[in-house]
Amino acid sequence: MERIVSAFTGSSDQLDGKMATLKRKLQGLESKQDDVKEELKQVEYSFSTKKPRKEVQHWLAEVERIKTEVQLKEQEVQESRSRRRNQELHRSVDKLTTDVEELAEQSRFPRGLTLESHEREGVPFPTNGLIGKKFQKNRSEILDCLMGDKDSVIGIYGMGGVGKTTLLTHIHNELLERDIAVSWVTVSQNFSIHKLQLDIAKAIGLVISKEDDERIRAAKLARAFQRKKNFILILDDVWENISLEKVGICVGENGRKLILTTRSFEVCRMIDCKKKIKVQPLSNVEAWELFVETLGNQTLLSDQIKGIAEFLVKECDGLPLGIIVMAGSMKGVEDIREWRHALEEIRDVKHDDMHRVFHVLEYSYRKLNGSPKVQECFLYCSLYPEDEWIPRDELIEHFINEKLVDGMKSRKSQFDEGHVILNRLENICLLEGSERHEHVKMHDLVRDMAIRVTRVGPPRFLVQARMKLEDIPNEEKWSEDLVRVSLMTNNIKSIPFYSSPPKCPTLLTLLLCDNKFLRVIPRLFFMHMKSLTVLDLSDTSIESLPSSISNLESLTALLLRNCKQLRLVPSLENLTALRRLVLERSAIKEVPKGLEKLINLRYLSFRGCCDLLTIPDGILSKLSQLEYFKSSVQVTLRGKVIGSLEKLKTFSGRFEDTSEFNSCIRLWEEWEPEEYGIVVGYWSDDDDDDDDDDDDWPDVSGFRRYVTVKEPVGSEDTLVWPRGTECLELHKCHGITSLSHIATVKQPTDLRICDVRSCHRLRHVICSCCSNVPLFQSLEMLILEDLPMLTDVVERERSPSSAAASSMLSINTFSSLRTLDIRGCHGLKRLFTPTLLSNLQSLESCKVKDCRQLVEIIGETSDEDENRESTTAVMTMLPGLQILDLNDLPELKSFCNSSIKVSDSLECIRIGGCPRLMRITLLGDEPHPSLVRILVDKDWWDTVEWKHPQTKDVLQPYVKYMVKPSTSIIHLQRHGFLYTIGSVISSIQVEC
Repeated sequence: MERIVSAFTGSSDQLDGKMATLKRKLQGLESKQDDVKEELKQVEYSFSTKKPRKEVQHWLAEVERIKTEVQLKEQEVQESRSRRRNQELHRSVDKLTTDVEELAEQSRFPRGLTLESHEREGVPFPTNGLIGKKFQKNRSEILDCLMGDKDSVIGIYGMGGVGKTTLLTHIHNELLERDIAVSWVTVSQNFSIHKLQLDIAKAIGLVISKEDDERIRAAKLARAFQRKKNFILILDDVWENISLEKVGICVGENGRKLILTTRSFEVCRMIDCKKKIKVQPLSNVEAWELFVETLGNQTLLSDQIKGIAEFLVKECDGLPLGIIVMAGSMKGVEDIREWRHALEEIRDVKHDDMHRVFHVLEYSYRKLNGSPKVQECFLYCSLYPEDEWIPRDELIEHFINEKLVDGMKSRKSQFDEGHVILNRLENICLLEGSERHEHVKMHDLVRDMAIRVTRVGPPRFLVQARMKLEDIPNEEKWSEDLVRVSLMTNNIKSIPFYSSPPKCPTLLTLLLCDNKFLRVIPRLFFMHMKSLTVLDLSDTSIESLPSSISNLESLTALLLRNCKQLRLVPSLENLTALRRLVLERSAIKEVPKGLEKLINLRYLSFRGCCDLLTIPDGILSKLSQLEYFKSSVQVTLRGKVIGSLEKLKTFSGRFEDTSEFNSCIRLWEEWEPEEYGIVVGYWSDDDDDDDDDDDDWPDVSGFRRYVTVKEPVGSEDTLVWPRGTECLELHKCHGITSLSHIATVKQPTDLRICDVRSCHRLRHVICSCCSNVPLFQSLEMLILEDLPMLTDVVERERSPSSAAASSMLSINTFSSLRTLDIRGCHGLKRLFTPTLLSNLQSLESCKVKDCRQLVEIIGETSDEDENRESTTAVMTMLPGLQILDLNDLPELKSFCNSSIKVSDSLECIRIGGCPRLMRITLLGDEPHPSLVRILVDKDWWDTVEWKHPQTKDVLQPYVKYMVKPSTSIIHLQRHGFLYTIGSVISSIQVEC
């Protein structure tokens, strides 16, 4: 009896301990919930039209549900006296603890909390129109199933190339139009449960990558599914039976459904699809319609050619992929002999559907035989994994490495030629292009055809990309006639020490990249690869390169990007043919020996090599062919050396001081790199605000030419400014008093953003004696922060005549300015003079915060009594102003001394922490037609004085009371470019 009592008491104590743990974890979750709510409030009170993502709304609702359940469970635990009930409570508390842990993990929200105005809760995919009654019928049937209560698992099956994915793409886009949550995951032939779980988790915003146990991942996925309502998951290109339970796919309730596409009816049956829909080939009429649409109007079909074309289309057996590719290959062909030859080629095969479509695809490839380089570029795409969207720029870099484009051309011309080749392959439908024209992809059947071509050769390829390999292929597969080998994106851990290394004397390309577990390569592995030109070991864990690398005298590209364990690189002095060397984000501490011997080197990158502190003198000056050079920001470079590299088109590097910077820029006076990122001054780890980014450079996304100065530039120093600079950052330049003093630019520049911070002696942005400086004529964004001595944006002339002052300011200065952001400038008393205001015709957003002495926004042109009322009304327009934000301005008394008419475009006004501002003359008696919102402190709004009592009632519908925002990183998206200011400042998220 005592043991029973003891066991019961112990069980109660354990339950109390579990309950205490649950409450502690719940407190952590509630803290995260508060952070999320606070950040969402900041968005709400910052003139933004953004709204929370559905996953965020669902997460908040789940947290509230869990909180309620925990409260109820706590009460049950306190009241329970039954041993059996205690056991049930143990299980319930364990489940609640797991739920709380999962919600805490989900709170990362990698896509952010809110939707941008241009975003949807899913991205519509580019697609062509659906052709054919059967397709329309299938579309309607699938949508009816999805909208109904039955058929939770729907299988779409049919032969390859028949249009299953195209059909589902239309379904996907239509579901988005109906505001239904939908996620798309491509499965492909070589899938694994682990990868599928990760892909689904990523698609639904769940983080499970740190969980190794397959069953736990499945449980987390299942719980995530169970919390969803009216959600549809699409699995495209399923090749074999998938256990939904093992993966963690939970459908069938609350509108959760699964659609899959497959080539096999058996797969639909094994997965227990409740509804199975077969996609049939097109009829002859529909096939002809698709062929003519793809062929385009530029190809004229005579009656004779039309008859041949109709027979050609029939030979495609109604398969849309075959029809599209065939039409693409015949675009612009008007010679009847070519049409007859095409028909003869296609008919010369057995009447087997898949054999026929492969032959159609292969015919389109063979038709490129007049352009062998284009054929090679096409086959090169098959080296990438199935269903991979390949960045065009990355592909073209490979084309350059492989000399598939003219190696004697400039880098820009090579890229132009590469894009022309990819455009041609897209136009003949052998490649698919992305919506933004940044990526290309091979349809899986087209890729299969390309691999079939290279399997027999020439050229002979060995392609086993993303095949879950843990070892490299056996010796017998390394045949002597191989030209390219791709083993990328596998799990290869080591390369065995063969009794005889692979003998591949004709091998040109070896891609071992993205084998993250690969650590060691045998010393003699490359011994018999004398012709090797491209070796890619990027994203592996190798710690050193074997000495046999030094004998690859034909090597033109050695790619070692993201090899974060790599410390030792053997001598490169024999690799005189090398044109591209990439060591980005490796662990090397010194440059490889023999680097100065690489006289043909055109591309060199040490970016992100944080342990590399110096490049010895005399090396870079010998690399006269360099077109692309990026250094680690820890390395100090010589200005004269960089300036003397006359072929340099892309550059990132740091100069120790303005003297070195100027010496480089003076040598650039006759020419200038097309892209550059320059840091001047000392750089420490504290300057890098993004801990998750392995890169070591300032975040200036969207800019091709930027300069960051981080040193105490003196008032006597002058910067010789590169004319093409788009973004200028001046941080902690304590010696300067005016920007116009340090810039010697004589002509207009491309400067779009100027960010000036912590320059503690800066008094003016532009001095009155040189206010015509062209540095600011194209400026779109001006950020002034932590400038305690700043008194004016433009120094006012000390003259009794305001005309004298106005004559000093060029009409073009600040004429393009769209955003003005001023913070922590405590010496500023007046923001604008009427003269400066007249230049700001493009200003859209004006934000002023934490300027302790600011008295008025628009002041007089002289510095006499600041309280004097002007005798002349100032009627100045800001025609483009949309956003006005005034915050933490304790001395602000008025907008201006006289009435002023402001933009009819004004949408949002925010006023907070301005206790002495008692009248809002800016708003007038009636709201502007564009006005959307007025954000204010309630207590302050209630005390505002009005010229006409009814004005407050007229404006009240636009008023929203705000809370004090917390600190976060500011993101401003402005007219197509995103600029991230990497410091912790009060958040104002502005949607333009």
